[in-house]
Amino acid sequence: MRIVGLFLFLLALMVGIGSNLAIMFDPASFIIVFFGTLGMLWFGGGSLVGMFKSVFSSAVSEAEIRAAATDWQKARFYSLTTGLLGTFIGWIIMLKNMDDPAAIGPGMAICLLTSMYALVSSFGICLPLQVGLAKRVQMEQDNSIVISAVMAALILVLHAFVIYGSLMFAVPSK
Repeated sequence: MRIVGLFLFLLALMVGIGSNLAIMFDPASFIIVFFGTLGMLWFGGGSLVGMFKSVFSSAVSEAEIRAAATDWQKARFYSLTTGLLGTFIGWIIMLKNMDDPAAIGPGMAICLLTSMYALVSSFGICLPLQVGLAKRVQMEQDNSIVISAVMAALILVLHAFVIYGSLMFAVPSK
């Protein structure tokens, strides 16, 4: 059923994106979110092999599954963190180019796409895998989902401020 769920999730994204698939990929945003998350996982002592082994193999111990669920939880937070950092990087690029409104686009792309990638990674990949592993070993439910949702809401508020504030000052008034 996991494969069907992943397929439906990706299908829903593709229907929403429509014919705009090419503009939804930004290499800088991808590197910030995915490689940043991987780096933070390694730096924090996470085991990528253990995370994927626990998801795709039934021959793992309960302790390995618990460790993997914890690592997926860390990945969720790290993904949101790198998305927020990417938002700030994009914002800085936008502010640097305020005198040239045509040059604001690349910074805004990084700003928006890093957050989108982070939200998809955090809530579309890491959270379902964490919950699925926790159910396999009947781990008690943690409240970190609420904390992640609050972080996501803060990112969205920051986006509104960044986009509308920057455009308000970048567009010359008549």
